[in-house]
Amino acid sequence: MKDNIIDARVQFLSKALIDRLEVMIQRQCNYHCYCLHLEEDGEDFIELRIKDIENNVHTVIDKAPVLVYSNRYENGKPLFEIA
Repeated sequence: MKDNIIDARVQFLSKALIDRLEVMIQRQCNYHCYCLHLEEDGEDFIELRIKDIENNVHTVIDKAPVLVYSNRYENGKPLFEIA
């Protein structure tokens, strides 16, 4: 057995992204916030999405590599911005 360390950055960063988006939309009942963990070309990405439950429409809010979100979090920068 090599080690028993689990990299949970994706889960913690996803939770932080969802919490921030829920505050921005003021927890409106017709929206559901969620994240997808994707792998593209060997790199891990987090995709922040929102679903309009009434219309069944999924919208991508932000997508970035896990390391980008991790660096933003560590440097105290906003995890994402909506223009």
